[in-house]
Amino acid sequence: MKKLILLLTLAIISIQSAHAVDVSGYFDKGAIYSGSSFPVDVAKNVDGSMPANVNLKCGEATTNNILGLVETGDRGILAAARNGGITTIHYVDTKISKVYIPLGFIPIYVKQTKTIVYGE
Repeated sequence: MKKLILLLTLAIISIQSAHAVDVSGYFDKGAIYSGSSFPVDVAKNVDGSMPANVNLKCGEATTNNILGLVETGDRGILAAARNGGITTIHYVDTKISKVYIPLGFIPIYVKQTKTIVYGE
């Protein structure tokens, strides 16, 4: 019994620490629904000026999380750049969509996180 309690405690700590490194958690505050976008990074030219936002391509990479237990997909910047045919990245955004509906003992939780890359 003690081993089972120790094992469950370690599992809960490891799950919570996996979410602690995700910066998007600071912006994703909706308890039942969240639909937020926020910037991640912006590139600058060698002279310090911002690149022109003319005719930029857009690439997206997505992960889906179901019940907070299973997450699938690749939301990396490289995957998003490949999906949009981008070779020079100008800026990166993240978009989070989350729905949480507590239905008695069976909570429904679905979260989708997108990395959106803009560039040439």
